[in-house]
Amino acid sequence: MASHQTSTHEASGWPGAGIWLMSLRPFSFTASVMPMLLALVLVQGSDITWWVFIPYFVAGLLLHAGTNVLNDYYDYVNGVDTEDDIDPSHLLPRKLVTPRFMKISGHMYFLTGVIVGSLIGFERGGVFVAFGITGAVLAYFYTGARISLKYVALGDVLVFFLLGPAMVAMGTWALRGDVLPGDILISLPMALFVASILHANNLRDIQTDREAGVRTLAGVFGPVFARHFMTFLLMAPFVLLGGLIVADVLPLFTLFSLLTLVPAARLLQSVYEADAPSSLVDLTMRAAMVHMLFSVLFIAGLFVHGLTGAG
Repeated sequence: MASHQTSTHEASGWPGAGIWLMSLRPFSFTASVMPMLLALVLVQGSDITWWVFIPYFVAGLLLHAGTNVLNDYYDYVNGVDTEDDIDPSHLLPRKLVTPRFMKISGHMYFLTGVIVGSLIGFERGGVFVAFGITGAVLAYFYTGARISLKYVALGDVLVFFLLGPAMVAMGTWALRGDVLPGDILISLPMALFVASILHANNLRDIQTDREAGVRTLAGVFGPVFARHFMTFLLMAPFVLLGGLIVADVLPLFTLFSLLTLVPAARLLQSVYEADAPSSLVDLTMRAAMVHMLFSVLFIAGLFVHGLTGAG
């Protein structure tokens, strides 16, 4: 894979606040915030250790930020993101930040996230900390220097797991002290939408990823089946939602999440009508919006049920 030299960069030093915020890709933070809020709602009415939510939430955001920043850094130095990149959230090809800034700040987010998250160990013990560090290591190697899970078509699986069942389980464990099977089942619809965000990105970048020698699940599937898999990721949550309601795992109030069918269907229409990558430039952000809308309605339904006992 091709590499880039830092000397070609117009940016120098540390950027201003606006560019720094853009480097975090904040539009994607709903992917970690929503499962953490879901964990909070799932322990509603239980005997909860409230103070642990602060380090849990801060650590989750820091690890997500570190993953985003280092992903951009390694994609750039490995020649995956070039000056022809059409994604406006990639700052390195646009020379708005330096590779050194992205590398240093990305590692700082990870280190700080692990330290903050480990504070929960005072309440939940060393086993909790060990699981938390394991999750952080997996996130780090989503796109790492020597091991890059994204580059061997494991990114979708990793995102589904870490920002779905794992994030929710760590939250209920931190807050309530245990993890119930129902918590894992309830996390799955949102986890599928999280995976759709990454798949949307990889679907758009199939050609450029192949040219850079990167294997993503979308690339392995090819353009036609990758579109069908996007359909699965966006429609399966609704089927699962219905099944969990019938099985009495979810309350009826979560049916309000079905309102997300409209933007999800519109997103799929764009996917099937696109005739060039440039037609999908905003696909990742739109997938993130669908995930956020579904999650807000889903969590709200669980909250109202816990508050009233109805539904």
